[in-house]
Amino acid sequence: MKKSLLGIVLGLMVVAALSACGSSSKSSEPAVPPTGVTEEVTINATNFAFSETEVKVKKGDTIKLTFNSEEGMHGLMIKDFDVNMTESGTTEFVADKVGTFEFNCSIMCGGGHGDMVGKIIVE
Repeated sequence: MKKSLLGIVLGLMVVAALSACGSSSKSSEPAVPPTGVTEEVTINATNFAFSETEVKVKKGDTIKLTFNSEEGMHGLMIKDFDVNMTESGTTEFVADKVGTFEFNCSIMCGGGHGDMVGKIIVE
């Protein structure tokens, strides 16, 4: 009887300890609310080049990104901000982390495809 009771108590302690630790996969870094500042950025794509290869913004800025594929078939991907535009248009996202983030053409467009790279610098 004592062994059963001890087993139950130990089992409950393990469950309580695991519950206290939490099992959320969310980042410990708090979410960054938009600052109220909206930066409008336009990037045009021609064969094997972007019109802007470096964009600087502040952490918390809302980025209103307009992408135009002016020559050939191009897309724009910013993997770190979950942006993948496969046609001309506009999208918005919040620059919620500091660093340098690469963007590139997301549609195989020919021999110069690998040269279609730029960076977003979030300060």
